[in-house]
Amino acid sequence: MTHYVETYKFLSLVGDSLIRSGASSASTTKTLLGISTAAGLTSVTVSVTMGQLIISDSRGENQLPYTEIFEVTPAGLDIQWRSKTEDTVQRFLTHEISAGEGIELLEQEQSSLHSLSWTWSMLGFGLLGIGFSQIIGATWITALGALISSLLVSLVYSWVNFARAPGLFRFAGAGFTAVLSATVFSMLTATTDVATIVVSSLAAYLAGIAAYAAAQDSITGWYLSALGRLMDAIICTAGLVTGVSVGIGVSRLFAPDNLVFIKLLDAETEVSTDPIVGAALVSLGFAISCGGRKWQLLVLAATGVAAQATYLLITNLGLSPHAATALAALIVGGACVLLAKPMKLTSNAIMTVSFLPLFPGMMIYQGMLGTLFSVEGALGALGQALLITYCLSVGGTAGQYLVSEMMWALRRAQFKHSHPGQTFSKVMVDEYNAQDIILPVFSKPFSKVESDGGGQR
Repeated sequence: MTHYVETYKFLSLVGDSLIRSGASSASTTKTLLGISTAAGLTSVTVSVTMGQLIISDSRGENQLPYTEIFEVTPAGLDIQWRSKTEDTVQRFLTHEISAGEGIELLEQEQSSLHSLSWTWSMLGFGLLGIGFSQIIGATWITALGALISSLLVSLVYSWVNFARAPGLFRFAGAGFTAVLSATVFSMLTATTDVATIVVSSLAAYLAGIAAYAAAQDSITGWYLSALGRLMDAIICTAGLVTGVSVGIGVSRLFAPDNLVFIKLLDAETEVSTDPIVGAALVSLGFAISCGGRKWQLLVLAATGVAAQATYLLITNLGLSPHAATALAALIVGGACVLLAKPMKLTSNAIMTVSFLPLFPGMMIYQGMLGTLFSVEGALGALGQALLITYCLSVGGTAGQYLVSEMMWALRRAQFKHSHPGQTFSKVMVDEYNAQDIILPVFSKPFSKVESDGGGQR
């Protein structure tokens, strides 16, 4: 029974770390099923649903069934989890360590990851604020305001998060702080563009990432998981809008009438240095705040530049923004699969950082806030945001699919060479290897895998 308990706990830790490091629902499920089989548990089922990981085991005759539900964080991203999880899972599958030792390794890593100093976190969010202000064409004084506001928002968000407050209140606190700090800065510097400072400082907290993940899961057939991520996106944005609304109401009590609190902003579409530099700062800042280290930061910043530059070039060739978004996502999505192994990150994690400059979270936020304050064109901005999210998801998923299928073909050839006469399966193979975790799996939930003598099918 102790063996079972340790295995179940190991499954929950691996599942949580994979989701936090950007793995898809399909890849997470496939990995956990592989671990279960390696541990001798042949009747385990795994489900990734609305922010939850469900592990069940019928245990056969004369034994009580087991089911446990673990809460996960679909909107989170912790880059360093990916490398440690891959190494731990590989050592378990090759029987170098037991489930208990795997639990100890992951818990030690979790403790060390939590030691990311507020200094590094604030640096990352500060770069995010400056970067997004450059993408939307702000002046240098507005960019300075975005930097200061981003640092204050990061502090408040971290404090509220440390107090273990519900996510809605964390985001509301971030929105309220952004408006007050932007208002005070504008009054001290005689600027009027509060809206740009607020949007830039909140860019890291906008709903683009969760919305993209929801669309991707729905495309690949994981509808319950997609619904959970969608709810997460709605709650995050609702919290921001609530905090910003209250902040605007308070600020108007003492601020001059010429300050602009709400206006619809668009990213620059001309090929110039400002949006390119902005994209580099956004990806670099986000990578730092998510725990990226050393050379990973440079590569991730370069992927953000590549995504933004590709989008701008395609747009200036005459394609519509939606087509340009999908095509840029297709190219970058495929490249992220190729980068996954050398970087020891999931392709989803790399895409999250790369696509951040293109995420329509700003438009989702503006659409909801503008609708609340009856701003003309707000509903249109919200519709455009949803359409761009769809284009990003379709393009990114298609790029992942095409390149991963090519790499799965190479993996299949390698497997057949090592195991003549056996049939290769993406979901569960007799030759357990952590390199299979890297490649995305595009399968519907509850795929049935049957064993027949020498192989899987």
